[in-house]
Amino acid sequence: MPRLTATFTLGSVQIAALSDGAPERALGGFFHGVEAAQWTQALGITDPEHPVPFNFGTFLLRDGSRTVLVDSGLGVPGRIMNIPGGGELLVRLAEIGVAPGEIDTVVHTHLHGDHCGWNTTEEEGAPALTFPNAEVFVSRREFEYWTSAEVDGTERAAVARKHSLPVQAAGRLRLFDGEATIAPGITAVPTPGHTPGHTSYMVASQGEHLLITGDAAHHPVHFEHHDWIPGVDIDPASSRESRAKLSALAVERDALVTGGHFPILTLGRVRRVEKGYVWEYVERA
Repeated sequence: MPRLTATFTLGSVQIAALSDGAPERALGGFFHGVEAAQWTQALGITDPEHPVPFNFGTFLLRDGSRTVLVDSGLGVPGRIMNIPGGGELLVRLAEIGVAPGEIDTVVHTHLHGDHCGWNTTEEEGAPALTFPNAEVFVSRREFEYWTSAEVDGTERAAVARKHSLPVQAAGRLRLFDGEATIAPGITAVPTPGHTPGHTSYMVASQGEHLLITGDAAHHPVHFEHHDWIPGVDIDPASSRESRAKLSALAVERDALVTGGHFPILTLGRVRRVEKGYVWEYVERA
């Protein structure tokens, strides 16, 4: 059984990594532009179709004054996926003593359905806000892209709209531009490529830093190989540039690094070496 919850601290911030589904799956789709023999060796497997641990993850940040959820997982559809923990984010929250109404801030890396799925549920056939007291933050570029005529009729746009337009209608949606302070100690870092407005987040507390990458990296090896491109990235060139940007930022701040698709609990640091960057796993209580 994969781990579905883990907690650690960053300065004065309590952080919980929470899964909304933890399957094992083949990851070949995340490594375009490279021979299979190379990326499989990096992952410690020999068969490209060999399933490895994956995660649909979120992060809950608590500092005594705010309760912040970074992304909101698969949502109710996850329940039918027959994977460990699928669609059980609210169960994970309850296990650590947090009710949906206690979350005052939700920040999104982007609006793919596995990152915004719990923003809304249905009550008597109508959309309802899962986190009714939360301000929901998303990049203006991201929101405007998924609500534009450019993507009308696409499944991804329909899902993004399903889980963001009711939030907007309730007056709870907060759009931001570029690098922005979302809350004390939480800074948005623009990392376009996977989607046009994709955003990573830097968390800072008492001199420590944590970089939450979103889908700028689907696996830690992406920090070593910026040009191994996930096939789901809309703009591969920008995706590559964003990974380079995050790697440099992680080194500059000596930040812990994690991502929502990394198995729980995956933390690391990125180090500069002569030919680029290396990822080093970190154990953290």
